[in-house]
Amino acid sequence: MSPTTAHTGYSHLFPGARVFVETTAEDIDRLPESFPLGFSDGSRSTARVLGDGDSRVLAVEGYTTERGTHLDERVWVIGAVEFESEGIGLTLGSRLPSG
Repeated sequence: MSPTTAHTGYSHLFPGARVFVETTAEDIDRLPESFPLGFSDGSRSTARVLGDGDSRVLAVEGYTTERGTHLDERVWVIGAVEFESEGIGLTLGSRLPSG
C-alpha cells in the first residue's frame, strides 16, 4: 500500500471542514494508525482515525500555523465519510471537549 497522507484547504479545522485522506485503503478501518495532515498554509500535523462504526473521530496532534498560532491537540467527530477513487473524504462534525 502506498503511503497515506491527508490534507485540508484550511489553516485550521472547524465543524464542516473537509479533510481528504489520500490512500489506497478501500475501507476506513484499514487506514494506518497515524498519518501526516497538511494544512493550506503549509503547516503540518499528524492525524489518527479512532473508533468504529458511527462513532469515529479524527484526533489531530497540536501544531503551529505558519502565522505562529499554536493549536493544541483537538478531537473532531467525523460527521460524514465519502469514498472516492483517490481516497476518503471526511467531513468534520463538532469538536469534542479537551482535557
